[in-house]
Amino acid sequence: MSFQIRHVVVYGREDRVRKVSFELGQLNIITGSSRRGKSAIVTIIDYCLGSSGYPVKAGVARDSSVGFGLMVVIGERALFIARPAPERLHKTADRMHVSVVSGPEVIPGFDELEFNTNVDTARRIIGDLCGIDRSLRLPMPGSAGPIPPSIRHALFFVIQEQNEIANQDVLFHTQGEEHRPNAIRAVIPYFLGAVNTEYAALTIRLRALKRELIALRRELEERSTVLGATGQARALLAEAAAVGLLDELPSQDLDEAQAVEVLRSLQLIDVRSVPQSNVQGDRLTELHQEREQLRARLAGLNVQLTRLRRAASENSDFASEVSEQRARLASLRLFGEGDGPPPGCPVCGNDAPGSEGSWADMRRELMRIDGEIVAIRTDTPKIDQMVALLGEEIQEVTGLLRANKAEIDELEAGSQALARLREAESRAALVQGRIGFYLEMIDRREQQPPIEDRTAEIQNEIADIEARLEENGNDDLLASFLARINQNLWAKAQRLQLEHSSSPIRLDLRRLTVVADTSNGAVPLYDMGSGENYVGYHVATFLTLHEWFAMERRPVPRVLILDQPSQVWFPADYAGDGSHVLPDDDREALVRIYQAILETIARPEVDLQVIVMEHADLEERWFSNAVRYRWRADGEALIPADWIAEN
Repeated sequence: MSFQIRHVVVYGREDRVRKVSFELGQLNIITGSSRRGKSAIVTIIDYCLGSSGYPVKAGVARDSSVGFGLMVVIGERALFIARPAPERLHKTADRMHVSVVSGPEVIPGFDELEFNTNVDTARRIIGDLCGIDRSLRLPMPGSAGPIPPSIRHALFFVIQEQNEIANQDVLFHTQGEEHRPNAIRAVIPYFLGAVNTEYAALTIRLRALKRELIALRRELEERSTVLGATGQARALLAEAAAVGLLDELPSQDLDEAQAVEVLRSLQLIDVRSVPQSNVQGDRLTELHQEREQLRARLAGLNVQLTRLRRAASENSDFASEVSEQRARLASLRLFGEGDGPPPGCPVCGNDAPGSEGSWADMRRELMRIDGEIVAIRTDTPKIDQMVALLGEEIQEVTGLLRANKAEIDELEAGSQALARLREAESRAALVQGRIGFYLEMIDRREQQPPIEDRTAEIQNEIADIEARLEENGNDDLLASFLARINQNLWAKAQRLQLEHSSSPIRLDLRRLTVVADTSNGAVPLYDMGSGENYVGYHVATFLTLHEWFAMERRPVPRVLILDQPSQVWFPADYAGDGSHVLPDDDREALVRIYQAILETIARPEVDLQVIVMEHADLEERWFSNAVRYRWRADGEALIPADWIAEN
């Protein structure tokens, strides 16, 4: 169940009320001259449905009003929503009024309203009214967290403002605002009905696990690199030998604990009159040579790993192909289970002379395939084992490279610092200070809680969720829905005689546009040219979506609001005074748009209300029947003339 709009209400000073009424389930047109408040109707609806800002533009509507209201109808129920105009120096008003009323024609006075609900609560109430599942969380591209669908998201598919309906770059409402494209991509599968709670929850959990895995690996890497000690400890020992704190370098076989113990003992040495040696330069040369060897070894291991993985993949592909061939040849059992062919045809029972040779060939082929399958099954575990061993060796070499890099960095940093000091005592004191700082880091590490390496556990959970998502088939469901929607969209584009409609037309949810798949390639809306195409494809898209929403009973308001669809056929400075006469071709194009709207509304399964703000006033009976207001003569406008005169 969803709602339609019965009244838009403007509250003026001194208890004045301006009510603009619309018929439910019909085409409603407000036509008139410029600056009569037609576009303000759109922004008032937006404001009353919980906009974050104050979309009502500066001018008469702002200056003459103290608040706004919206009467919406859901079946036999009526709900009145109201919101005061922002107080002076405030950008918007956070207080709202939402109440069930006895009938849609009962409009409360402004003084009767209790603004005791905030905007967020009002949005939830209105969303509940539409049937939006606010317990659902949808993964949003480019965002750290999921978003719950709301009435604000449903309005992407309800409103087409004047600067949107003829825009080649923007298809949906507010698409041009920052972060909105990702929000539209996130919610449109839900509003189409292609997302269930389990799928959304699994997707969000998958993204959270991937972020957790990246953070854990980074933390483990940092702990290993910064506090891993082995490379840095050896480098500090080399520096100590270079300034005479050590007589000679200790063995490179020292483990971390032994190296730290030696370093602690060096803190007790008196740095005065220490001898000086030149060990450090030789050690740096050795380290750089060692690094080149480790890199070469790592490159070779990665090549081996790539080949093994390719072999495993080829084995898997070959096994699938062979198994399929075997399944085909399994029909051999139709010729008997013994050592020789049966005497007759297994299908008709008649004699089959000359079948012995074919039977023997097929039997040999089946045995060959069975042997290949056994060989593959034997090889695969061996390959997997070799991949695992190579992975361990790669990890070991990577650790050695990390330690080597830490030692080189430490030695080079020490060399630069020592180069600035000439006195042996100062050089030894500097190295002692660096040793002290390093030992302090080691002590801090021992006080920190250990990091649990959960990478394998997280990877297993990620694999499990990805398998469940694949089984769920949500992407297939969305693709199926879009295929049906695109068929209807294409039919409407042909009905409107739009350019490129001879080719298949589709909705592109990645780029958020309409695309024609022509013989020369895909042509998106922004490459089509012609304002008639822009308006036509916007109208065709939104009519198609609303047909889908209605037939699938999706939680979107059953109302489509279009502001100035005829703008591309009128000059920019047109005053709406009847002075501009449309050429026959342009008039026919505009008529086709309105006829497409009326045809959609006329479908019994589509309960849709369309509200249009227009300059045009076509001399057609069906158009005149849909016009609710003509604001052309003096004093005819959204805001009455006497309100303005008193301001």
